[in-house]
Amino acid sequence: MSNIIITDDEKKLIKTIAKAALDEAVKNNKQLSINPSKLPQILKEKLGAFVTLHEDSELRGCVGRFEPNQPLYEIIIDMAISASRYDTRFQPVTEEELNKINIEISILTPRQKIDSVDEIVVGKHGIYVEYGGKNGTYLPQVATDMGWNAEEFFRSCCEEKAGIAPQNCPKATIYAYEAIVF
Repeated sequence: MSNIIITDDEKKLIKTIAKAALDEAVKNNKQLSINPSKLPQILKEKLGAFVTLHEDSELRGCVGRFEPNQPLYEIIIDMAISASRYDTRFQPVTEEELNKINIEISILTPRQKIDSVDEIVVGKHGIYVEYGGKNGTYLPQVATDMGWNAEEFFRSCCEEKAGIAPQNCPKATIYAYEAIVF
């Protein structure tokens, strides 16, 4: 899988952009607009990313995009807004919650098809599964956070996230990817 290098300063800038996008959307119902001319090159690359919101250590929203068709800074802005407003598992984030929201960013490497659950390295790989028109994904940190082995990680992603029937999980196509999480 490809290596993506993001410096600490670039990580801080990405989080600053995500926070500003979240604030602008919640407070003013507007999309953050920034001039990309002074941004570092990594933020102009077409990379997939997820933005995860937590409030008091509880998941509050998580939305991402694998197949980027726009620069990373635009993906971060869009996903911060989507995680705060359009994650159907949650009510939209309110202005009163903003100071309690922690933002986690996951910058993704491209997905690669793998042949077996045995190829999944827990804590390193995220997975994307698909079968019969259904699909789902778990970021790499999900397996670690839940204490799962590769088989548990795969089964939960298939059955609970994608809604694939247990008997069809062995037929699912599996893709692995890595994420830089901060």
